[in-house]
Amino acid sequence: MASQLPRIIAGSVNFVIISLAMNILHLTASPFFGGPERVILDIVRNQCPPDFDVDSTIVSFRENGNCQAFLTEIEKNGFTGIVLNRDFPNFFGARADLIQILKERCIDIVCAHGHKARIIGWFAARKVGIPIIGVSHGWTWQDWKTSLYERLDQWFHRRMDKVVCVSQGQADKVIKTGVPKERVEVIHNAVDVLRFQKPFDLSKRKVLENYFIDDQRGGRLQPPLMPPQIIIGAAGRLSPEKDFALMIDAAMLLKEKCKEITLPENTFGFVLFGEGFLRKELQEQINENEVDDIFKMPGFTSELDKFLPCFDIFAQSSLTEGFPCVNVEAMAAEIPVVATAVGGVPEQIRNGENGFLVGTQNTFELADSLCRLINDADLRRKMGQRGREIAQEEFTCRRQAERYYEQFEELIANSKKK
Repeated sequence: MASQLPRIIAGSVNFVIISLAMNILHLTASPFFGGPERVILDIVRNQCPPDFDVDSTIVSFRENGNCQAFLTEIEKNGFTGIVLNRDFPNFFGARADLIQILKERCIDIVCAHGHKARIIGWFAARKVGIPIIGVSHGWTWQDWKTSLYERLDQWFHRRMDKVVCVSQGQADKVIKTGVPKERVEVIHNAVDVLRFQKPFDLSKRKVLENYFIDDQRGGRLQPPLMPPQIIIGAAGRLSPEKDFALMIDAAMLLKEKCKEITLPENTFGFVLFGEGFLRKELQEQINENEVDDIFKMPGFTSELDKFLPCFDIFAQSSLTEGFPCVNVEAMAAEIPVVATAVGGVPEQIRNGENGFLVGTQNTFELADSLCRLINDADLRRKMGQRGREIAQEEFTCRRQAERYYEQFEELIANSKKK
């Protein structure tokens, strides 16, 4: 590690306090504690002294108070979390609040996660005269408002001192928008594989099974049913880019196939964790497809990492992705993954090795791949084991922390030359 020049961060006539550490500020807009928030926390947790000379501060926009879930996790882990007093549309107020934090905490680098963070972060970092890294997770283009922000985000990408992309697929997109190739680095998102060490919490399997047994319909509790033998898990925002409608259609095909070959009705079932504005529309599709007995949407859970090892298969049907951490978490939990080959997903899933890659909007291909795993316990076991090996070899938090540290060192060295 390159040593840092001492900086006086506080002083009086009688004493000075000297800091040898890099002071890094991670800026985000956190509406809940999910995948991106866990990535930030893992970077900070794995860059602590004595292994790394980094002092980290995490700052979030208020997000109508929804940032509190992330703030609680930050404080629980013993790190500094700060909420900006002002938020959009008060652009100048938010910028002033951030500038004050940068100066008070003698920040060396801003690490901006998300388009709002990049916009406010860039203006504040330039005012203070420090470098800024933009962390690019991906673009969804889910509606006109999001598309407008993401086009603006591309403009700010070109003005970052460095852009870290969470996958090579996203890096290719960023470079096409005009960001010089030499300013783009690929650092894959990572997971703490130790969170998925055996033994697993088998009580969570019972919770999953109960979604199929204790189903409330029409105001009457249905008679006890048999839980599915194979539970297929999924998770994400209930929004267009996740294309969970495709998964519901695949469930209908699988159900029809089970009838054709006279398999038991409780052969498989889907559990989709997540919330979003498409909930009503997706539930209507579930009812119309007559798969309400095998496709459950229990809502958002903060304990997804505990449920993952209790699935038999994990599925992802997205139209677009950056580098979805949940797939790697499923791999770490030894669960085979069937996923659409978008964004950085092919950098996680090796087709036929630790899961299957399928085309977007291809219901038959998704259903067929799921069917292969449903009918082959040995294949599920082998793919699950290989997935954990890949997660341990390539997507560790330690490796991620080292790569980010290299970028911090380079930017600070370059800033001292100016």
